Amino acid sequence: MKSLLSVGCLALALVSLAIAGEPVIPVFQLKPGQLETAPSFEACSYYFRPTDVAGRGYAVEFRRTGDTAWQRAFEPVCDQPVGIWKGSLFNLTEDTDWQVRVLSSSGAEIIGPQGFHTWSSHPPIARIIDLSQLAPGPKGWVISDQGQPDGWIKYTAPAGWKLECAYDAKDLSGAAITFSGASHVILENITVVGGARYGILVENSESVRILNCEVTGWGRVGVQQFTNTGARGKYADAAGELINLDGGITITRSARTVVERCYVHDPRHRANSWMYSHPAGPSAVFVNFARGGTVLRWNDFVGSDEHRWNDVVESASNSAPDGGFFRDSDISGNFLAFGNDDGIELEGGGMNVRFYRNKIEGTTCGISTGPCFVGPQFVYGNLVANPGDEAGLALMFFKNSHRAEQGGKRHFVNNTLYGLNCSAYGSYGRPTGSGRLGYMRNNVFVGNAARLPGDWARREDFDGDLFWLEGSVEASRSFLNGLLKVGQEMQGAAGDPHFVAPEEGDFHLGADSPARQRALAVANLTVAGAHLGALADDATEVPFRPLALTATPRQLDFSAPEKNARMQVTLRVPAGAKEAVPFVIRKNRVATWFDVSPATGTVAPGETVTLTVTVDPAALRGRPRFKGAFLVRTPSGLSRPVSVYAAVDFHEDLRPASAPDTVYLDAVTLADGKRRLSDAGAPVGGKYLALNAGDASVAARFVLPRGGRYALLARAGIGREVMKKRNFALTLDGAMKPANVPLNTDYEWNTGATNVRVVFLHDLGELAPGDHELRLQLTGGEIGLHELIITDNPAAFFADTWQREKK
Repeated sequence: MKSLLSVGCLALALVSLAIAGEPVIPVFQLKPGQLETAPSFEACSYYFRPTDVAGRGYAVEFRRTGDTAWQRAFEPVCDQPVGIWKGSLFNLTEDTDWQVRVLSSSGAEIIGPQGFHTWSSHPPIARIIDLSQLAPGPKGWVISDQGQPDGWIKYTAPAGWKLECAYDAKDLSGAAITFSGASHVILENITVVGGARYGILVENSESVRILNCEVTGWGRVGVQQFTNTGARGKYADAAGELINLDGGITITRSARTVVERCYVHDPRHRANSWMYSHPAGPSAVFVNFARGGTVLRWNDFVGSDEHRWNDVVESASNSAPDGGFFRDSDISGNFLAFGNDDGIELEGGGMNVRFYRNKIEGTTCGISTGPCFVGPQFVYGNLVANPGDEAGLALMFFKNSHRAEQGGKRHFVNNTLYGLNCSAYGSYGRPTGSGRLGYMRNNVFVGNAARLPGDWARREDFDGDLFWLEGSVEASRSFLNGLLKVGQEMQGAAGDPHFVAPEEGDFHLGADSPARQRALAVANLTVAGAHLGALADDATEVPFRPLALTATPRQLDFSAPEKNARMQVTLRVPAGAKEAVPFVIRKNRVATWFDVSPATGTVAPGETVTLTVTVDPAALRGRPRFKGAFLVRTPSGLSRPVSVYAAVDFHEDLRPASAPDTVYLDAVTLADGKRRLSDAGAPVGGKYLALNAGDASVAARFVLPRGGRYALLARAGIGREVMKKRNFALTLDGAMKPANVPLNTDYEWNTGATNVRVVFLHDLGELAPGDHELRLQLTGGEIGLHELIITDNPAAFFADTWQREKK
């Protein structure tokens, strides 16, 4: 029996039922005719058990207390647990009394009005504590205060004070600040630098709020592992443990945690890319078995190529129905940027978990809702732009794949998805039940035509979406026709959405856009005839912040910085604003390749301020494209993010001086005069050897000048099959070393525009100096082999900017 879970008005006993190897599904102890609510600031979850158990459908309505008219809510769903109907109310006003009721399908009231009160951003404060006057304990600052709903305890500090924790490789646990067993406590206006594993840890606590804080420089430092194990390409700390789940802010087994207006950036380390294996490394926020009521809003979680996130917001226990955010949570108005895996993992229970009006940029996948065990999840009003990990790999905007069985409902409404290298919707791993799992309405997809939904999509409910794929009318119509064949998108469309200026980050719809005024009605979310996508009108900003200040353009792209190294951004405050808006420019520590001036200022109502952004071409070294962002941040922590890109003429160092004992076996040597070479017009003499599965092995003898631990790399061109594994058999000095290697065509950054790059193949182990013989046979797939590289310093061949920075 789990303990009682109290979230707002919710006090539902949960029982965990395990069914022979299947996920544990929570069961509500609701009596027939009982309705429970779980409000947050501007949304509310509801759960009810109808008295008419044979009922086929119900409607939910809500209104502000004192109003006469009722508003129809998005339709409730009933899947797991059996007999319980669930759903969410959206677009509520905070600190307000509301009522909700349940109707039968015929319109009769079957559960009468029940009241609830939305949260307030300004709870009563009973005591204020100056954190700068407190001495840390052996494990940093630990806060276990027990405030009350009518008397919260606030920790703060004078402006400019920083809480700093030095790194100790002998103590790799803990956080700079830990909330343990705390309740009704606020941490506000604090800069946290450091933390052995986490910046801020919230564990076994209730009603903790982290407001307008900055978190940086936390987490473990490690060495990349060039091994043949699951550690392939990942980083290990001084104790040999792989670095993962080091969250800037970590929330574990806690209820009603709020993270708001925070800037989280520059962890000590970084995540590996998919080129090696599944990414592992730090995340801005890590959520583990949250107990409900988690709110992340108006935050800036900004990574970089030097310090890539794994997932920007990561969850744990994804295979558990109460894992991750679990339930009754809002993630809204955030900027999530530059990760090597997902923008966010909404995985696990996903029960009334709402993700809305956020912007995701520079991640392999956008939003992961797989698995969703319980549901319903809601993803609406978001912008996903410029997808791709550190090397440009992008997979899908909406990711649902997972090996676990999943039956929770997920809903995607009025999102704008932009990235020609990304596909629309990923299929489920092992869906359960026969009813629909996915629901899509009014989304705008600009991407590729990969992953066309198959027969599995016949059970779905997709309609009213716009597709512009491969930049082609023909490809877009073909994709849409594929959806029509499985009974989906009967009112969908194919066409160019005509965004105003996507190259400047402006995804508003132009006057001639086919996405204007064609939205299908979605109760409590979208009115019929509104625009498709996330930007409902010219005034809409995503990520949404309650901030009068705007910054345009929202994205700068220095395509030829050596010729044009200066661009401008205009800050505006409308004439009708109540007051002037002061600001300060903030950017990640590693973003030294561009500068913004003035660094501070104030924008008065009706006036503008011009920012000048200058790129330093001399600093643009080590990779072909630089990616970053800066924040126009106000004293309250609300900001407007501006993305900054710069493309340079990059030439890889094919023979790095830091690897003097390396042996190179080029295509001519490997062909040995017996195989046909092709001209690739690429590095290493422009020649390559085409290898296909079943071809005879290539062989070469080589001499090592020095003994040591060596790795085998290949400089190769890969076919267009994304994420296809190339299997090969390797023999070294007569000993077989079988391996399975993921080589991917989308990883191109080591060589710029060419489709050739260095890939890690195998750890050869300790080798003695002198003569050796190597044989390589491809047993699956194909590659264009330019050369094999045998080296005792494999890191020297990868454009890993974190390594360069530390040197």
